[in-house]
Amino acid sequence: MKMVEYERSLQWVGHLHCPSCRQDNIGWRSSGMSEAFPHFYCSQCSNVFLNRKAQELVYYEATPELLAQIAATLPACPCGGHFTPTAGPKCRWCHHEIPLVRNPVQHLQNPNMVLLDGACLIRDEGEPYQVHIIG
Repeated sequence: MKMVEYERSLQWVGHLHCPSCRQDNIGWRSSGMSEAFPHFYCSQCSNVFLNRKAQELVYYEATPELLAQIAATLPACPCGGHFTPTAGPKCRWCHHEIPLVRNPVQHLQNPNMVLLDGACLIRDEGEPYQVHIIG
């Protein structure tokens, strides 16, 4: 799988604080300009599925019905988990879920996708890649 490296000093690289163990998890966050939505986290790991084909469905309006329609088509994750509308990334230290997805319907239009160091981006269009934070 392709590896994409981001320098630790970039403005899009930051930390997600784990509410359980209080450790910081370094990761990269897409800008709002990237329109990286809808995206879904895995139920078991921090991998993300970017569903570009569903973007036109939710671009102007996100509804519970559209969420259910899209959720029914989400694939399994390579780790053995499943991409789901309610999951968030997992802490690399204690594996507790970091609560980024507070409202799954609103999250359908969230362009700020967070990929923690080591997580993979699986896409319905394009090749997958793994994020590595360096420096």
